[in-house]
Amino acid sequence: MKPPPLMLNAPETQSVLSMVLRQLHGADARLQNWTACPASKRGKHRTVRYDLEAQVAGEPRVRKYQWAGKFCERDEDARKLAAILRELGAANGCASGGLVIPSVLAYHAPLRLLLLNYEPGQTVVSALAQHNGLVLAAIGRGLAALHAAPVTHAGTTSPADLLCGLRKKVAQLCARFPSQGDLLRGTLSQLERQAPAGPAALSFLHGDLGPVQLLWSSKGGGRLVVLDFDKCARGDPALDLGNLLTQLRRLTLRKPGKLGDFATLRQGLLEAYQRWSPPDPGLTERVAWYEQMTLLRKIRFLASNTGRHPDAEALQRRQAEAVQLLNELAEECNAGRMR
Repeated sequence: MKPPPLMLNAPETQSVLSMVLRQLHGADARLQNWTACPASKRGKHRTVRYDLEAQVAGEPRVRKYQWAGKFCERDEDARKLAAILRELGAANGCASGGLVIPSVLAYHAPLRLLLLNYEPGQTVVSALAQHNGLVLAAIGRGLAALHAAPVTHAGTTSPADLLCGLRKKVAQLCARFPSQGDLLRGTLSQLERQAPAGPAALSFLHGDLGPVQLLWSSKGGGRLVVLDFDKCARGDPALDLGNLLTQLRRLTLRKPGKLGDFATLRQGLLEAYQRWSPPDPGLTERVAWYEQMTLLRKIRFLASNTGRHPDAEALQRRQAEAVQLLNELAEECNAGRMR
């Protein structure tokens, strides 16, 4: 079943927004004006931001709202996501950890449209460039709270699951970069030999954690807004950390000087996370394993994914990034170390 179109026509949007507004604020609530636009310039563009003006019974002034509408591919995906967001919203540790989770307003099943409160914020990259230490502390504290959340609806993931998907990607990379075939196959073999056993207990994970999924809010001394839980699962918190660090590593290459030295950034994030987390022996080594695994996946993505970037200049830029990351991988392997 194909998902519904992202941008509904005006009558459909008017009807759905009016219906939800009445559900939330009573039968006399009236939608007066609204606008819709993609919530992000990145990703698959399946989330819309709605800005609404409405008249609510008993209030003399027009009220303004900002909602996020997420179109899901399947009904069960939408209902599972709603259940997880409600569990996160009810977890006291998330709020006390300075973590902001979008709250569920309603679900419109015919369109598989999940409506959430829109949580504004500054991109975490620009916030890091301006308030590095403060933002790193908020990320570490927020992720520790997220990983401690008692979510029950998510499935599980393991190093074996990730390695299973990685083998095909490495084969594709070997075909794309035949001169680096020995390096790529050797790195995969090393990852297979050193696959971590994992922590004693599984944690709730975001599952696809990167800067695009995080916003920074200066309210309350600094809070972390976490978005898009489509790939959430229970597993090793080192997976989220490794994925985030790999994405930040790519950004330090794309924008030299904006985020500072990656090694310093990496150390600051890990220290901030460990400050707010229970003791976890072996965390640093497991994070390094997930970083290298994610680095291979990122190189393959940049080298071969063309769906979102059809223009030649963008493709050339992405492939140049893939080569740069591959060269860094080679340097680290030659030095005999895993990050």
